[in-house]
Amino acid sequence: MKKSIAVIGAGLSGIAAIKQLSDEGHNVQCFEKLSDLGGVFSLNETYENLHLTISNYFMAYSDFIPSNERLKFWSKEEYRKYLLSYVEKFKLFEKITFNTEVVSIKQTSEDALWTVEVSRSGRSKILEFDAVVVCSGHFQREKIPEIPGLNFFRGSVTHSKSYRDKSFFSDKRVLCIGMGESSADITSEISSVAKKCILSLRRYPAVAPRYMPFQEDSYFTIDTSWTTSRIINRLPHRFHAGITKSLFSRYVKSLNPDLRLRGQWLLKAGPSYNQTITKNERLFKPIADGYVIPNIGGIERFKENKVVFKNGIEEEIDAIVFCTGYKLEFPFFDRSIDNIRDLYKQIFIPEVGDSLAFVGFARPQQGGIPAIAEMQSRYLAKLYSGKSSLPPISEQKNVIKHDTEHWRREYKITPDVASLVNYCHYMDSMAKLVGCMPRIPSALENFRLRVKLLHGPQFSAQYRISGPHSNTEESRNFLLGFPNIFSWKRILYLELGTAFCKLASFIPRFRLRFSPEYKIKRSAAT
Repeated sequence: MKKSIAVIGAGLSGIAAIKQLSDEGHNVQCFEKLSDLGGVFSLNETYENLHLTISNYFMAYSDFIPSNERLKFWSKEEYRKYLLSYVEKFKLFEKITFNTEVVSIKQTSEDALWTVEVSRSGRSKILEFDAVVVCSGHFQREKIPEIPGLNFFRGSVTHSKSYRDKSFFSDKRVLCIGMGESSADITSEISSVAKKCILSLRRYPAVAPRYMPFQEDSYFTIDTSWTTSRIINRLPHRFHAGITKSLFSRYVKSLNPDLRLRGQWLLKAGPSYNQTITKNERLFKPIADGYVIPNIGGIERFKENKVVFKNGIEEEIDAIVFCTGYKLEFPFFDRSIDNIRDLYKQIFIPEVGDSLAFVGFARPQQGGIPAIAEMQSRYLAKLYSGKSSLPPISEQKNVIKHDTEHWRREYKITPDVASLVNYCHYMDSMAKLVGCMPRIPSALENFRLRVKLLHGPQFSAQYRISGPHSNTEESRNFLLGFPNIFSWKRILYLELGTAFCKLASFIPRFRLRFSPEYKIKRSAAT
């Protein structure tokens, strides 16, 4: 059964949805309010000197891996060119209507169709669709915290969403608030021209470098290191703690002041696997050089030309830049969604069903959003084609409850970060629903492929080896051609470690089964 589907937004997730739904033969029409594709990476939507914090192989879609390029971090313009190439290659432009804003979406009770009101050049139009896929993203409405006295501050107040150029802050005393990837870039740039640049943080953040340090071969990026290998993500957190503790200790002992400072902050931040991670280390050099003055602990209040920190320090300032993230908002929808975790697999509202989906809102701690959005869209395509169906509402709600508790426990240091998930675990859970979970061969069957699937980075290409719309040969060649991130000695050690963990979990049951107490209970039962 082919359906008519409206996709809202032509950003990274919207492009993935268009492609995967079209592959199943559905009639897709995408509405984009901007004049360009790419969402936050489109023309004039972000500052020019932006470089991605996820490597090109993880920011690419699984059916268009840039294997002709070396592993690197794309600039904003390079990534936009990739997206343009993707859309042109698969002829997706004809399915996108630009400069068109979605005003409202409503489901009719009679036939369960969705009415979508769109506005273009001041003229409104109402269309009907079988399903609506929302891909508008997190970055819609700026989030500015309520801090006493902010309304009395006489200087300029901006949000990182509006930042384009550092020249406006030349020779000013600037306060930057928050520590995400954008803040690391923006605060660093402003510090190079400002009279004074202060960075306010409530707590020490966990910051990861783009490239792996302390390696003879600096080829590997942080997201192609052990953090995204399937075997490491199967091991207990205490194993991760051993690796990170050793790494942080080397940071602190470094003769490089930037690296030493980062190590000190990481030790104070707490376990990296229990929180969101900022994947942009750029800010540590201006801090070490004295161009950025950090204040950890938070802000008490503002005065007309001052900020008062909770540690009692007061600073005169001329401008404030909030790098404090965004609020989840769907102005075209009459139903409030405060937390994306309230959705089944962070995609579906159980009571509504699969005819309304939210794609690209699950945020991976490691890895890239495009791969997750693509996997979610492949599942949608399967549902809309009638090849699968959602579980009963009661089961969906049980999964929502279990997943919410699991992720909040997993990321207990930053439990309120919207929809944070472990990339490796989430992707595998979705792949099982899609039917594209790669089968990991035994060491005797195909040791090379086993190493790539189990010990290598969990690239999205793994999910094209089998399943719907697979690309087996190209995917296998890409995976087999990528260098091993572990030495053969370490691979053997990990294989043995995994086998030991399995044995350790089996031994207690084995002992219980043959204990005298078990035999007595069994005799009584029979």
